[in-house]
This record gives sequence, structure tokens and C-alpha cells, in this order.
Amino acid sequence: MRISIGRRLFCTFFFVFISLSLFAQNPPELSATSVVLVDHLTGRVLYQKDASISFPPASMTKLVTLYLCYEAIEEGHLQKDQVIQVTPVGSSFSRPTRSSLMMLEEGQQVDVLTLMKGVAVSSGNDAAYQLAELVAGSPEAFVLRMNGLMEEMGFQSMSFIDPDGWSEENQVSALDYAKFASNYINRFPQALEELHSVPSLAYPQPENFAGENAQIQWTRVKKNTNLLLGVIDGVDGLKTGYIDESGFNFACTAKRSDTRLISVVMGIFTDNYLQGLNLRATETRDLLEWGFETWKTEYAPLGDISQRIWMSSQERVDLEALNHPMLTLSDSEKSMLVELVELDTALTAPVNRGTKAGHIQWYLNGKMLAESDLVTTERVSRGNLLDIVLDLFPMIHYKITHGRNR
Repeated sequence: MRISIGRRLFCTFFFVFISLSLFAQNPPELSATSVVLVDHLTGRVLYQKDASISFPPASMTKLVTLYLCYEAIEEGHLQKDQVIQVTPVGSSFSRPTRSSLMMLEEGQQVDVLTLMKGVAVSSGNDAAYQLAELVAGSPEAFVLRMNGLMEEMGFQSMSFIDPDGWSEENQVSALDYAKFASNYINRFPQALEELHSVPSLAYPQPENFAGENAQIQWTRVKKNTNLLLGVIDGVDGLKTGYIDESGFNFACTAKRSDTRLISVVMGIFTDNYLQGLNLRATETRDLLEWGFETWKTEYAPLGDISQRIWMSSQERVDLEALNHPMLTLSDSEKSMLVELVELDTALTAPVNRGTKAGHIQWYLNGKMLAESDLVTTERVSRGNLLDIVLDLFPMIHYKITHGRNR
């Protein structure tokens, strides 16, 4: 049987469309041992693969260090422009061999915000120790605060023994870390712009040098360890990490329109270091691109809802959601979303704008995702004498027979 060219082309495009649709619904294949993708707005876990396994986070630990620094600044114990003198604790010469360094030296003069950039951009272990001492008096006291913060937030998988992530005894799960990163962004949103999206850090500058006899008398430009900055649309944080015991780790966040996603990949093992750097960036990119292709954050659908109003020249008044929520849903989930509207007894004029007149809930697969009171969109004045007389008996009958409408 012969098939026409037009039909053959139609079949070809149909199967391509179906293939692309199936691809869009399936997550990419990742070599990372532990993976999670979280919607920042709602906290919804969009994808996970062994996300509750505990791993040494390596330099991803430094996000907790930065959280406590921002908290100290917020409480007035530190100022961003505060200039401090580097102590032996913060010197790069006090860190182990192979440490990632900002290049601090005892006696240097440096401000707090630059130290925080040294942690976020250069992933400086020396900067992490200097900030720990500055905030808590000693690295040991600072670690107690780190673990206290984790206990306060309810993250049982997250525990630390140092402020920089050098030790394999630091532990987190990808799932808890993603939730912590979301808390961090909510509490200190300025961190994304002033720390995590900074492409590079040139340090030390001449004004930072420790003097004529200083061992460090040159400026080193260190690029941000987040290889997706400026490459993938919307990426503006957060932190990478590597030690031999856990392999290559990467917590990343990106925002497109109203959708912000947080991804964490942990436990990527490769034959060489450069391959690992590239692979964790590639797998993070694939995960985020799939996430943005599959889910969108939009206002919950709200149809035309109105309520009967008595003793007015108008018969009904439009309603709106008092706190109109945003939901992160896939296209298929949008078609399955159910709106349950419950209206109060009909209103009697006059009513002001914002008068409560009902309630709405949004359900997906039997689970309530969000809810809001429904309120009037305008002020409605009382009608004239004829409006009142005509509505009086129908209103009494309506309220007796209806009660609450559903």
C-alpha cells in the first residue's frame, strides 16, 4: 500500500511531537548518587533520587557559615563595611594543603563583605575560618552555632564539625540542604546578588596587603566556582563542593519569570578533577532545564466568581481572592486542578471593598495545595427605597432557605 507524502510527513511530525512530549515529562539521566529538585516558592519536591542519603557536603558547608554571618549583620553584631585585621586563625597559611583559598594573610586589612565574597566566590577556607572567629570568637564556638541552627530548623541530617567543609565528618542530605538553601534565600535574598552571582573576585588588593614583609604581595583573580553563572538563563547561586570522600557536589538556583528552582546534585565521581567540575555543571544544567520546561509558577486559576447582594441597584458583586496564591504546576497538573468554592450567605448593601464573602480551595489529586478567603472587589452602596422594598421579602426567604451556598 502506498502512503502519500502528506500523510508520511504528518506521521513523522506526529511521532516527533509525541517523543518530545515524553522527553519533556521524564527527568534526565544523571550519574549523581543523590539528586533533588525543589520549587522554592512552595517547597514542593519536583524530583528526587536517593535524596535522603547523608553525604559530606564539602564546601557547600560554607552556605551555613554565610547564613550565620548575615544573621550577625542583621542583629547588629557585624557591619558589612567593618574592616578587620586578619588573625592567625584566618590566615591561608594555617589551612591544610590543597585547601581552596581566598589568600588571606595575618595582618591584612579587609572588610566583612569582602570576606563573605571570599567564601561565596573563591570558596576560601581561610575566609570561612576568619568569619567564624569574628562571629563567635572561635571556630569551635561557631560550629556549635551551626549545629544549633540546624536543630532549630529541624534538619536532622545536617551536622558539622568545621565552618569550611574540609572534613568528611560534616554531613547533609540533598533534600535537607535544598530546603536550607530555600530558607537562606528567603531570609537573605540580597545574598544572591551581592555574593553568589558575583562572577569573580580579585584579592588581595594593594590596600589589603599586610606590609612590606608580607608573603602575599600580588593580586589573584579567582572565578566563581559556579560554572553556570552567565551561561544558563536565570542562574544566580549558590555553592559547589568537592572532597574525595563525597565527590563533586553542587547546589544551584535559578529564576525564570515567577519560577525559582533549587537543585542539588551530590556524589559525582569521575576519573579526573576537570571532568568532575564539568560533569556536575552539566548535570545541574540538564536538571534545571528539564525543571523549567516541565513546571511553571503562576497564580492559581480563579474563574469569574460573584455573590448575590441585596438592597442595592445591582444584583451581584464580583469576588477576588484575598491572598491569591501562586502554584507551581506542570501542564498536565493544571488540567487536573480542582477549585472548591464556598460562598457565605448573600450580602446586604452597603458593603465595602474587601468584605469577606466566601472561601476557595485548590486541590490536586485530592490534596489541598492552597486556600484563600474571597472578598468583594468594589464598594456597593445601598439602593433607593424601591430597591429596598423589592428585595426585602425575597431576601428574607433566600436567607431562610439557603443558609450557606456551596
